[in-house]
Amino acid sequence: MGASKQLLKDIAKLKMHKFRELENKFIIEGDKLVTEAINSIPKSISQIFVTPESKIAAKKREFFLVVEISAAELKKISTQQSPQHSLAIIESNFLPTKETVNKVVLACDDIQDPGNFGTIIRTADWFGIRSIIASKNTVDVFNQKVIQASMGSIFRVRVEYVDLKSWLVNSKRRILGAFLDGCSIFDYQVESDSVVLIGNEGKGISPEICKLIHDKITIPPIGKAESLNAAVATGIILAELTKKESHG
Repeated sequence: MGASKQLLKDIAKLKMHKFRELENKFIIEGDKLVTEAINSIPKSISQIFVTPESKIAAKKREFFLVVEISAAELKKISTQQSPQHSLAIIESNFLPTKETVNKVVLACDDIQDPGNFGTIIRTADWFGIRSIIASKNTVDVFNQKVIQASMGSIFRVRVEYVDLKSWLVNSKRRILGAFLDGCSIFDYQVESDSVVLIGNEGKGISPEICKLIHDKITIPPIGKAESLNAAVATGIILAELTKKESHG
């Protein structure tokens, strides 16, 4: 049982963005998420590490390189204060290379909070959105907090980092921006393929991107809250924009 000190050091480096990019690998943690990866992207699993307490079924482990390690060794490579008994190394090129076509595509302009971004990815998955376009300053999709908040949805939703302004200029889709003022989302009708823009948590959509927007949309308040969390707003907007597509 156990892993070499050098192997543990190499895995621990994947906690940092620059090493994730260099190695094209990232970490996922916990029996639930590792099992999700086994079921969803088995060919992209490089290695699995488990402690004796792991509940990953023996049959799930049969076709993978599984190393049993101690709780102390897991703690050295984990990003969490209380590691969850298993950890896997994933090759980061597991998603389709081409954008999946949806009537509605989601775009994120400099979302910074990992929890928000992970929840946005999970929400997009719920509503069948297969592609998210992200500005280059948006938080890294393979940040551990993003992965945990996505609850496995990163395995199904492609996140593509682009020069957002250039991408939007070249897109043939109608561009919708979420603002505090604008047309009520409850009255808005999707007439063509569209991009829904969600702005930065504090600053909103950047001024240069605002100039490209065709339609401003808003979620009209009933109470007195100043604003909505970006992920919550995304959920409400997608629920409205996809309901005709989902339910006929």
